[in-house]
Amino acid sequence: MRCESIGTRAAFSSSPCNQVDRRSGFTLLEALVALTLLLAFVSVLVPCLFHARRIMDKSEQRVAAQILLRTLLSAPFDRSHLANADRFGELNGLRWHIAAKPIAADDVSPNNPQSWNAYRIAASVSWGVGQSVSAETVRLAKSE
Repeated sequence: MRCESIGTRAAFSSSPCNQVDRRSGFTLLEALVALTLLLAFVSVLVPCLFHARRIMDKSEQRVAAQILLRTLLSAPFDRSHLANADRFGELNGLRWHIAAKPIAADDVSPNNPQSWNAYRIAASVSWGVGQSVSAETVRLAKSE
């Protein structure tokens, strides 16, 4: 495209037709701002990713411990020997412990010849130093 003017050349020396476009790329300041924003985003995101990875590394052991814990609590107990019974063991690298303690409770029905005792059953499974899962439940047993 040709550019022509009517008038003196000095008046139109800064004409866009005679000048090369100087805004064809990013300035150094724009590039530095973009890089700073990118680094700030990465510095916030990376610790979260490492924490998630650390949690997922132990997830198989955690799931196995929870399955064992539920199995221990749902297994049938010998209710005649339930009072103050402590049991412990190890299975596939998982250490477990079950404790049964009597709970003081009033008899609901004094006319009932069969009386029941309540026991607090606490179970825990650990798979590493400081890593364990535990649960509690209440079981009933006939009085002798």
